[in-house]
Amino acid sequence: MTVPARESGLSASAIVTHIAAVRSALERISPAAVHAVVDAVLRTHSARGRVYVLGNGGSAATASHFACDLSKSTAVPGRPRLRVTALTDSAASLTAWANDTSYERVFAEPLSGLLDPGDLVVAISASGSSSNVLEAVRVARSLRACTVGLTGCRGGRLLGAVDLALVADSADYGVIEDCHLVLQHAITAGTRAALDA
Repeated sequence: MTVPARESGLSASAIVTHIAAVRSALERISPAAVHAVVDAVLRTHSARGRVYVLGNGGSAATASHFACDLSKSTAVPGRPRLRVTALTDSAASLTAWANDTSYERVFAEPLSGLLDPGDLVVAISASGSSSNVLEAVRVARSLRACTVGLTGCRGGRLLGAVDLALVADSADYGVIEDCHLVLQHAITAGTRAALDA
């Protein structure tokens, strides 16, 4: 099938614009801020703590992806492995808590029973304003866990709620979510390099 030149040009322009926006947002994130998150992961590993990752929608998919990469891709022979859980991966747990309490508590309630001081909670929210993500961070802070936020849209309320934040400064959710995937891969790579040193 032949695509009309006018439509093809519009499509190409949208693609170039999206890639440029992702590149621009990533360039505004300080490498030192990413290093700080890697250091938090390494401190959790050293203390034999656990990492919990969470988010909604596309951010839930990123949370699952991050948990997989952070647990599997950082495995170094002869070293203890990172213990990582995505709270997004159990439909039974999510729907039970949503049904019996409220959707705002779907992450906070499991964390209330799982967290130990020194554990790490990675909260992912493109808007930075998801109420269930903010509730999870509140519980994590109350239980003396370290909190990291991956957010966008200038940070939202999540920016001021976490110990460390990485902000993909864009209002476009596609751009933000792409940046979060790049960041989770960078954090995983940095963690693996440090553990393998």
